[in-house]
Formats: sequence, C-alpha cells, structure tokens
Amino acid sequence: MRAIACLGLLAACTSPTLPLPPPAAPSVTAGAEPDTVRLASTRGALPNALVLVLNQAEGVPRDRRVFGTIADAEGSWELEVHAKPGHVLDVSQETGSVRSPPVTVVVK
Repeated sequence: MRAIACLGLLAACTSPTLPLPPPAAPSVTAGAEPDTVRLASTRGALPNALVLVLNQAEGVPRDRRVFGTIADAEGSWELEVHAKPGHVLDVSQETGSVRSPPVTVVVK
C-alpha cells in the first residue's frame, strides 16, 4: 500500500502543468508618435502577467522590436510600440517561468 502511495505522489510531481493560454488579441490604434501603434487589452491577460510584444519586421532596429509591460490585477494592459501597417506583432504573456504561445496581430 505504501508503494502505491509513493507511485501516486511521484506521478503527480511529474505530470505536466497546463499550458499558459495566449493573451486575447489587443485592440490596435494609432500611437502618439510617428511609426507607433497603441495596443490595449481589457482583461485579456492573466492578472499581473508580463505581457511581451515582438515586432517580427526585420527592418526595424532590434532595440525597437521588443516591448513589455505588466498587466494590472484584472489582466488589463496597454503599450505603445514601434510598428507600421503590415508589420506582424507577436503578443505573449508570462507568469512565473511559463510563457504562453503568442497571438499574432497584423498592424493595419
């Protein structure tokens, strides 16, 4: 009986955790500066999650391709990023050491 209990405990420790869902696709509006857009999401991420945005456009300098912010306690967030129409943005969320797959947004 003791061996069965140990096996059950071991199986519980090695079972995979549920994957983190991607955040909801944000709204995209014109940014305050040229060549920027404002991304916003109301309750579209996990509370207090780190929200990461990667601009896939290779012509954009590296220091203008990655952006991040932290969602509030309700999972809402907003962020202004460098992007032009046609650019592809990958938006993911991270909590602890787990990152979600991205949701892809094409800037129009």
